[in-house]
Amino acid sequence: MKKLRLLAFCLPFSIALLKAQKPDVPPLDDYLRENNLQTQATGGGLHYIIEKPGNGTSPADGQYALINFKAMLLDSTVFDQSDAGDPFVFQVGNREVIKGLDKAVRLLKKGGKAVFYLPPNLGYMHYGVKDRVPPNSPLIYEVELLDVMDFGQYDLYMRQLEEKERMEFEQQDKAQFQKDLQLIQDYAAAHQLKTKNTPSGLSYIITKAGKGENAKPGSRLTVAYEGYLTDDSPFEKSADTKPFEFILGQGKAMEGWEEGLQFFNKGSEGWLLIPSKLAYGQLAIHEGDIHIPASSVLVFKVKVLDLR
Repeated sequence: MKKLRLLAFCLPFSIALLKAQKPDVPPLDDYLRENNLQTQATGGGLHYIIEKPGNGTSPADGQYALINFKAMLLDSTVFDQSDAGDPFVFQVGNREVIKGLDKAVRLLKKGGKAVFYLPPNLGYMHYGVKDRVPPNSPLIYEVELLDVMDFGQYDLYMRQLEEKERMEFEQQDKAQFQKDLQLIQDYAAAHQLKTKNTPSGLSYIITKAGKGENAKPGSRLTVAYEGYLTDDSPFEKSADTKPFEFILGQGKAMEGWEEGLQFFNKGSEGWLLIPSKLAYGQLAIHEGDIHIPASSVLVFKVKVLDLR
């Protein structure tokens, strides 16, 4: 479950807040009057308009509220909201959200919707939130209460959500892998490389045979290399730095190297075409002059200078 970016912090010391002077924002009462908003109000200054009553019970301390929401400043600037299809859940009365939202959900029943108008003392007070919420800002929250859960229901919901996210990740991973395999196949064909393929998706070709046994876990390798993206743009060459020396099988190199170099012996040369999952995966690399986009297939021209 994604953690809410801005909402899930209720105390000034638990968020990156910026203390500043009082900004030029209209008081909440003035805003409500100027916009002819007929609201109900609580004793604490929270105003609200029920758009849909809902039914059942309202959430109480210790229960979990599952909501869709949109949070705005008085000028309608949205500073936070739940993602489509990904509602936000929090425990009522546990200081997981700002005071105004914690109070607001208690005024709703399951299935209910309302617009809440929060005075600054129920929002981010005189601190504000840097680049998001000016100090002393009244806030507007549009809230839909989707469900009210006890701990057992919450635990089941979270486990089901985690399973759903795991399955979505696996589907994305499979789709990326198939895309990578096609890129590798196209690259090999375009460069007339008669590669061999492994079950992991790695492709390799030995263009110059070496001598002796192939590398294996525990072998100390010194490798000269050139690294390219599939558009033939280079991202790194050992000639610009120095050959890479490492012990195979200790996780010092990317998985594609750990597997692929076991087909090489001392003095051998060739190519490694590595799917993204055996390289840097979804991680983008930007270090000095090295720039590798996320989910990139990597192509390496390698030469084993030493193996012992």
